[in-house]
Amino acid sequence: MFIRPHTLSLITTHRCTAACDHCCFGCTPDIPMSRSIPVERMRGLIDEAATMPSMKVVVFTGGECFLFGRDLVELVGRATDRGLATRCVTNGYWARTRKAARKRLGELREAGLGELNLSTGSFHARYVPAERIVHAAAVAVELGLGTLVNAEVYAESDFDIDAITEHEELAGHIRSGRLRVQRNVWMTNDWGEQPISHDERASRFREENKTGCDTVLNVLTVTPDQDLVACCGLTQELIPELHLGSVADRSLTEVVERTPDDFLKIWIHVEGPERVLEFVKRHVPDYELPTDSVHPCQTCLHLHRDETARRVLREHYRSEEDRVTDLYLAGIASQAVRNRTLPAFSTAEN
Repeated sequence: MFIRPHTLSLITTHRCTAACDHCCFGCTPDIPMSRSIPVERMRGLIDEAATMPSMKVVVFTGGECFLFGRDLVELVGRATDRGLATRCVTNGYWARTRKAARKRLGELREAGLGELNLSTGSFHARYVPAERIVHAAAVAVELGLGTLVNAEVYAESDFDIDAITEHEELAGHIRSGRLRVQRNVWMTNDWGEQPISHDERASRFREENKTGCDTVLNVLTVTPDQDLVACCGLTQELIPELHLGSVADRSLTEVVERTPDDFLKIWIHVEGPERVLEFVKRHVPDYELPTDSVHPCQTCLHLHRDETARRVLREHYRSEEDRVTDLYLAGIASQAVRNRTLPAFSTAEN
């Protein structure tokens, strides 16, 4: 079995307080809370994750996980009690003041929350002012949480990132390493309306941008429909091949153990979807690579949808099977060594 997940990501709901254009899951305030994982099922999923030897972290995301209020606090506490680290991903809508931020985060910190990831940028700021991100980040650092601000990036963005990075209080936290600010490419999707563009240097096919995928096989995601997905990527709900089965009435372990090993997932994990498509082009020289792709999830979606790529991989993947599998197994061995010397949990993007 090649799936050795270290993170369970719960997309708690598709409801959100914002309606950002090009949102990866199309989340809006109009989506009812019924489009959520039932709280009782989330309790069970946490219990099941705790029985998996490789599992280290539970992530609560969405949509907007803070809409669960006290239930979120209870779920974080449950994961903590079972020896799992926890992370919440949020747009920070609840941090209207420092006092409000301390109340919400104080309860979560007391329950054991270890990390807070805040999402912001031009699209987010239309619904959640940047000052709330400042409140949330400052209080999170004050409470000792691992704190990360993810700011969306695209050419037309007018977001003032300096309001965060040069804020007199936050700048010191950034210099000390207690706060990280990360700029992430905001990619288009099938339902976004506003045209956005990117500098050509963002192309995933530039040599310096090609990487393996750290999430596929390492992260198990449960969607609001209770599908288990072998990835937490932005396009995972559009790629049926990443869906392993329903956990509505089956356990995580049962679904994972019934999942056959998939060489393409291993290959994407080791070398990334761009190098897989370059393999396709070696067999079909006039194949047109999607060089306008600016995010690995965008390339991965193209890879899974493109019939030529699928055909070439079916016909020729065996020539790469031993090499890629050896690289994957070597990576597992290397990670096992690192796990003996490094903390099991560190700040990272969901």
